[in-house]
Amino acid sequence: MALEKRIKQDNGIILNYHRIVALNKITNVLNAIEANSYINETQRAKEQRYQELQRKNANGEELTDEEREELQKGIDVLVEADYISTDYDADMTIEQAYEYLKTLDKYKNSKDV
Repeated sequence: MALEKRIKQDNGIILNYHRIVALNKITNVLNAIEANSYINETQRAKEQRYQELQRKNANGEELTDEEREELQKGIDVLVEADYISTDYDADMTIEQAYEYLKTLDKYKNSKDV
């Protein structure tokens, strides 16, 4: 799941694709949501591909020459991280965290994708 909304940065860059990376619960204190924003879904897919190669390499799986080259080259994906704290809710799910994000001005009127 992710959210789609056009958000213009102060530097003029437009971010359109937003996803929750992590939902952390600090018992009886707060819930912390980490959301990453990308120019578009294609940029997120590039990040996913690179992460897959990293996992494969870390697990000692054989990489093709092309995969080794791709891993060595790295990625050039613009990611903006957003850290949001909310009241502690031991039962909050990722889906509920997305619903919470949509109540914030920054993500208001986002579309589920």
